[in-house]
Amino acid sequence: MAKYEPLVRYLRRQKSAEVELSFRDIERIVGGLLLKASNDPLWWRVEDADTAPPQQRAFAQAGFTPRPELRAERVLFVRASRFGDRDASV
Repeated sequence: MAKYEPLVRYLRRQKSAEVELSFRDIERIVGGLLLKASNDPLWWRVEDADTAPPQQRAFAQAGFTPRPELRAERVLFVRASRFGDRDASV
């Protein structure tokens, strides 16, 4: 998950309940290109299991649910509720 740690820190610092980022914004934050797999909605799932892909664990650790708009190449990150509704969009 080391690649996505800067994104976790960035999202945790945000005060608002929603944060919109373009794919380019995310690439700048993490210091590298997003994988081609990021064009698949399932890539953006939130999963906290040790066996989950690193980006999915990062979203979970940041406390945000990503809602990607793949054609527009942007993502709306919505702060997860305290009641565990982290993956309502996928």
